[in-house]
Amino acid sequence: MNEHEDYFRISKNGHVHTLSDRIPFKWKELIVWTSASFILLIWLLGIGIGIFVAILTLIGYTLYRFASWIYYSELKIDEKSGKIIRLKKILDRTQKTELIDEKFDPNRFEYSELTRSGKTKFLMNYRTHKNNELLIIKNKTDKELIEKYITEKITVL
Repeated sequence: MNEHEDYFRISKNGHVHTLSDRIPFKWKELIVWTSASFILLIWLLGIGIGIFVAILTLIGYTLYRFASWIYYSELKIDEKSGKIIRLKKILDRTQKTELIDEKFDPNRFEYSELTRSGKTKFLMNYRTHKNNELLIIKNKTDKELIEKYITEKITVL
């Protein structure tokens, strides 16, 4: 729900670069957000209905945050072999491995503009014989950050 939420992470371990879309699960944020919604809903809707709607909101938001922390994907780019692989994970266990390309080429990344709810977002694609949709990027700044990292930091041998 936070516009500046940490919804992707870029890291490097040895010669493998990882782009992960795992959203961290923060108990403090969960408590603050749900407490504020409890107070606001009780104030707006009254005691009985407010508590009922607030409990439903608490359950829904907790499930949403927990699910986004449990189920995530990682994009791994190996500088030595040049392979680009997408891993679908549940609780740090790999459920599905998909080889996207044998030879990584940074020029194959494309960013398509999407307009959702009046906001411009970008869909990160990697083009091979098919279109590999990798990540929805929330704003132009994040898009430029990812583009800069890919062009400057990843050098395939």
